[in-house]
Amino acid sequence: MADPEAGDFLKAIAPFNHLSRDEFAGVADALTSGRYAAGEILQARRADPACLFVVCEGIIEELDQSGTVGLYADGASFDSMALINGRSENAFISRDRSLCYQLPVQLFHALCRSNAPFREFFQRDLGRRLDALVSVQQRRETASFLLARISEGHLHPPVFVTPETTIRAATQLMQEREVSAVLVRRGDETGIFTERDVRERSLLMGMPESTPIGDLASYNLCTIDRDDFLFNALVLMTERAIRHVVVTRGSEIEGTFEQADLLGYLANSSYVIASKLDRAGGLPDLAAPAAAVPHLVESLFGRGVKPRHIARIVTDLNRKLFRRVFEQVTPAERRGDVCLIVMGSEGRGEQLLRTDQDNGLIFRDEPVDGERKAIAEPFNRALIDLGYPPCPGNVMATNPEWSQAVASYRRDVRRWMSEPSADAFLKLAILYDASPVAGEARLLTQIKAMLFEFLGREEAFAGHFSRATLTFPTPLGLFNRLILTETPNGGQGIDVKKGAIFPIVHGVRSLALEYRITETNTIGRIQALSGRGPFSDAFSADLIEAFDFVSTLRLRQQFRAVGQGETFDNTVDVGLLRGFERNLLRDSLKIVKQFKSDITHHFRLNMLG
Repeated sequence: MADPEAGDFLKAIAPFNHLSRDEFAGVADALTSGRYAAGEILQARRADPACLFVVCEGIIEELDQSGTVGLYADGASFDSMALINGRSENAFISRDRSLCYQLPVQLFHALCRSNAPFREFFQRDLGRRLDALVSVQQRRETASFLLARISEGHLHPPVFVTPETTIRAATQLMQEREVSAVLVRRGDETGIFTERDVRERSLLMGMPESTPIGDLASYNLCTIDRDDFLFNALVLMTERAIRHVVVTRGSEIEGTFEQADLLGYLANSSYVIASKLDRAGGLPDLAAPAAAVPHLVESLFGRGVKPRHIARIVTDLNRKLFRRVFEQVTPAERRGDVCLIVMGSEGRGEQLLRTDQDNGLIFRDEPVDGERKAIAEPFNRALIDLGYPPCPGNVMATNPEWSQAVASYRRDVRRWMSEPSADAFLKLAILYDASPVAGEARLLTQIKAMLFEFLGREEAFAGHFSRATLTFPTPLGLFNRLILTETPNGGQGIDVKKGAIFPIVHGVRSLALEYRITETNTIGRIQALSGRGPFSDAFSADLIEAFDFVSTLRLRQQFRAVGQGETFDNTVDVGLLRGFERNLLRDSLKIVKQFKSDITHHFRLNMLG
């Protein structure tokens, strides 16, 4: 060891404090030290890493192509990500005079194999690094939003009124045009009258709704040019405590920009899509926001957002769109007597790229002649036109089996449970995953209550229902080697849906059904099940991470196929994975294999006839 004080220094630092005496002795023999001047490069971008650096003195700066992404001081180590990936993505430079110890790459990997706490520390470190890099990127994107021009934002067309317009008329006009302010032209002046003015004048001050707004409007307009920055709009709104600015082009008023629009840009671009869905006047207006959703998924995924968080955003947008379509095709007086439901991955809130439709209708009473068809056909046809393919299994509102009265669903549920078959189990799984989207949600609640009621009378049912968890073998062979199949492009891959995603989804679904859990999302179900059945807190976290990781691999592979103009499936080409990703895939499949064993034991599947 070059520095005799290195041993004492490392013994107090995680994860070296978890090493055995012999392991630490090996580290002591292999460790070297290096002193670096300010500005000196320790590791270049795109370089093959030779060692793990541990900072003893000074500060090391990590930089990507756009600037600083991290700082490392006494006791910190870098670049475990490069050691795992086999390549450094960023550069590391000494900010001032520094001292670092260096652990050879071969010994680093040997310790990861032999010492679990050491390995787990750097696996967690990898997660922290990835989260930190995503956070840096998101901050940069926030900055880019602030430096965007007003003209790139969502401008509301100006709505002009006369001074004689009453409070009531102005309010109605705002609702009709879906704006929160109108502009008042009084001679050479232009003022603004907002929803907040309505609340203050009419509700708080008690002014009658027939009061003209000419003298109530604010004529000291805050204006901003369409080519100005969003950042300046933020400053203007903050300094003057206002929620609207008037956007101009030269001397002409072009529109208004609201605080909510600005916050939407700062928070997430999904706000823009949601805003367009809210403002859509008819089915043709839904086309643009519907087409934007897949691009949003790709953008979020490219920024490193985890699939489960993307799915939450996409679910909200899809359901908002489905709700608008439902409202277009269902008479207003009937919406309280029918419930629109989504099922499958859409019902669980897990659909990312569009696959097919899974929806149905629940009527309070038996629908009258032609009523089912009058709602279902235009609904499904509109979704097809908006880019949502029909379901190959015909799980759609146009199918009478998935578009019927509560009483009919009750008969079907009773029949499916009393005469179990593969088809009956599938339909029960579909119904159990259903979520309400529009109309009277309590109709679906009634049906699920019936399901739990019938389940209480059939003690062995959940066990039989869970058998499908074992349908597909886990693609792990002797010594946990990956079992690969040939991909359409001649590569070697794994169907991660059959090998991992489906057994997790259905195994968790089976346990959730047994414990009468109403949550539909798989990760939500795992969290609700934590501490029950086979779910310890630690195993719950492992299963969630495994589910998220294989979902990430699948989505990345699907984007790659789309980018190459190919159809996508659920097969991940292992040859395209990095070394650490193959290891994580193997670890994820080991967790799935353990989960299937737990399901077998919990439901005593070996004893069921």
